[in-house]
Amino acid sequence: MIARLKGSRHNRYVSRIVFCVLVVAGALLATRHGQAHKAVTSKYTYNDDVFPILRDRCSRCHVQGGVAPMSLMTYDEAFPWGESIRAELIAAHMPPWNADGGFGELKHAHALSPNELDVILTWVTGGNPRGSLDQKLPAVTLVNDWTMGKPDLALPLPSEYAMPADSMEETKEFTIATGTTEARWVRAVDLLPGTPAIVRSAVIFVKTAGASTAGGPAPEQVLARWVPGLDAEPLEGGAAYRLPAGAELGVRIHYRKTWSYESKPMADRSTVGVYFAQASAAQEVYALPLTSPALPAADATNKSITFTQAIDSDLQAIALSPEQVPANITLQVQAVLPNGTRAPMIRLNTRADWARRYWFEHPMALPRGSKIEVTANLVDPDLMSAAFGSPAAPKATGPSTLRLALDVLPAGAKPVAP
Repeated sequence: MIARLKGSRHNRYVSRIVFCVLVVAGALLATRHGQAHKAVTSKYTYNDDVFPILRDRCSRCHVQGGVAPMSLMTYDEAFPWGESIRAELIAAHMPPWNADGGFGELKHAHALSPNELDVILTWVTGGNPRGSLDQKLPAVTLVNDWTMGKPDLALPLPSEYAMPADSMEETKEFTIATGTTEARWVRAVDLLPGTPAIVRSAVIFVKTAGASTAGGPAPEQVLARWVPGLDAEPLEGGAAYRLPAGAELGVRIHYRKTWSYESKPMADRSTVGVYFAQASAAQEVYALPLTSPALPAADATNKSITFTQAIDSDLQAIALSPEQVPANITLQVQAVLPNGTRAPMIRLNTRADWARRYWFEHPMALPRGSKIEVTANLVDPDLMSAAFGSPAAPKATGPSTLRLALDVLPAGAKPVAP
């Protein structure tokens, strides 16, 4: 009798467990069923509308073997990232063009057009339809080549850099001898990554005595600020950087692995490409530093500082670069001309790893007596969303001062000899 009672209780206990398991399984199946049959409201499909935009605007990074943490070049690859795509577009983080299009006139803005934004946002919020199942899209593969064609001088890193398996992020500085026997003029410099998946950004500069080391002061004459997906920008109208005879180039490369390469050893041997200008028509470009006084304490958020730099000769400004600035702040730069007129130059939100040189659409005349006014809003990084595929940015101590560089020519400059 006792055995039968125990058996009966045991059976009832097992039955209850089985019932609970079936209920939970049924709920999960119902949830998956509901997700699989989510209403499609988008009039755009991946195949016909979204893929062409992603291919033309995103494939230099978001492709297998690219520097981005995921490829978006097939429907199956893009579909799981729909919500992330929406968030990054809303935050204006992607494509990585950080300048405000309504302030100043800049070349080669990378922002998506209103129509492109509408297509992608409608697709990611409207059910992510694929399109015709039997439609075959062209394969998209990584293109790793010179954006200006073969350079006049190709300079590989002196040796291969080996990134350890247990390292996710490192910045390394290399020195490359140019081997030039006379001074030359340079109209553009580019970088060809040896391993595009880990080469995150680079600064290439003319190395001089006392120049920077990794993490130290910014170099005096930067030839290029390279980021993925950015074409090399040739100087125009005879403008050129001077490369002294026997010069050495400093190359500071920031390496970073994505999750797919975690715990894997990686190696890179990138190449610097130098494009020479005609010496007979060269006009020397040099950098005018814009340096702030000491910044507020690191924990002081939502503070604003403004500083100015006087112009003591007639100049033409052709580009501007953030050299030493913390990430996740807003910068606004404008020229105040001698007659009091304000000329907008740039307004941008700084982001780690996306520091680049911004070229003005036309040379900006800065008569003697002008001032460059820089306003920096030091916002709380907790209010900024994370970079695509990366964790939220921590509060950074940042530099003690801000430094920008304005690339300038003397007004009415004449060709000069090396």
